[in-house]
Amino acid sequence: MTTTTNGSNGHHGLLGAADRLGPLSGKRIIDFTWAWAGPYGAMQLALLGAELVKIESATRIDHSRQRSLAMGSFKGGVNQAPMFNEVNLNKYSIQLNLKMEGAKQVIRDLARNADGAIDNFRPGILEKLGLGYDDLREFNPEIVMVSASALGATGPERNYTGYAPTFAALSGLSYLSGEPQEPPVMMGGSIDLRAGTTAAMAMLAGFHYHARTGRGQFIDASSSEAIGMHIAEEFLHVDLLGRDGERLGNGHRAYAPHDVFRCASMRRPEAYTDDHKGARSGWIAIACRSDEEWASLCECSGLDHLKEDPRFRTGLKRWKHRAELKPMIEAWTSEQSAVETAEALRAAGVPAAASVWGSDIHHSENFRERGGAVSVRPPETHLRQVLPPPWKLSETPAEIVSPAPRLGEDTDYVLSRMLGYDQERIDTLAREGALE
Repeated sequence: MTTTTNGSNGHHGLLGAADRLGPLSGKRIIDFTWAWAGPYGAMQLALLGAELVKIESATRIDHSRQRSLAMGSFKGGVNQAPMFNEVNLNKYSIQLNLKMEGAKQVIRDLARNADGAIDNFRPGILEKLGLGYDDLREFNPEIVMVSASALGATGPERNYTGYAPTFAALSGLSYLSGEPQEPPVMMGGSIDLRAGTTAAMAMLAGFHYHARTGRGQFIDASSSEAIGMHIAEEFLHVDLLGRDGERLGNGHRAYAPHDVFRCASMRRPEAYTDDHKGARSGWIAIACRSDEEWASLCECSGLDHLKEDPRFRTGLKRWKHRAELKPMIEAWTSEQSAVETAEALRAAGVPAAASVWGSDIHHSENFRERGGAVSVRPPETHLRQVLPPPWKLSETPAEIVSPAPRLGEDTDYVLSRMLGYDQERIDTLAREGALE
């Protein structure tokens, strides 16, 4: 089932705080984030029902409105950028030039009734503007603020700037990614999304603490450390053995076979069916963790003779001879369908899965039965399909209620409806350049 959100209810269709169903309904968060990681993390909170008031300015346009490190530049206006429209769903946009005192006062007034604030600037940027955590808590001691910088707000490297490949490199994850004899792999957009999600989780923890104590707090989130969480075993490796682990590629430190194997040629594009069986994957992932799984793999593949091969009789021997084992298995998989073979292996108790493409997932029965894609129509661009929230909450649904906002689209709404400014005050701010 596909849901369409097209912004038919006034200010691009956003529901007010009282009308939202998500578990964060009633929470208001000042969103200072820009680029990719920060906005994506803030969007997770918006999908869960919080009101996200995104602070933007024509004097410092969010560069994801103009270009993307992943997708490059594009031809179009600031409200048509594909990347911006992907990671800013469900948000309000207010246009403020934070160099102007009037704009800073708007932030202070927002802070009085806000539950949280989130940014992904270098440490000290908001403080120089008089809008850091210590400044905001003077107006609201209970506010929770998450600041997600490249390497955290303390330490000798706190002033580093960064983006996804930087976070991955400085976390140690890039060094461990890739084949043993090849260079480290540069990692991109998915790193930003992980860092942003970790920042969103930190905000939830802050809200939980506030619910128990009535107190706010500052949360110093390092994007590089957020990525480093994924390789905790490597730190243990250094601690116990005094040296770094080696790059493993698709291998494992103990199991073999444990790899991705080439399969028969990909299916024809026109062969899409109503289920996933024709998926065009040309690869299958197989892992054997025990002698029983190894025996099942040999039986399913017709490679029974390998069970008696002295090189492969035990898990340790298979691991030592894994380089010899891989081409033997791949000689079989290269003549098989990845999806059907994976199903047969799983039925026999062998962990296996086809490495499918995004389009295969999009067309799969499982994806459709879980709600499918959501269609949104940003005001100045074409209909887009976006992924729905990954959580299915039975009582407080997470939902997409609007496309990403146009630059400053909700300025009047935020000032008049949220803050109660009269028209004379709004006009004065505009004349002074605070709303640029």
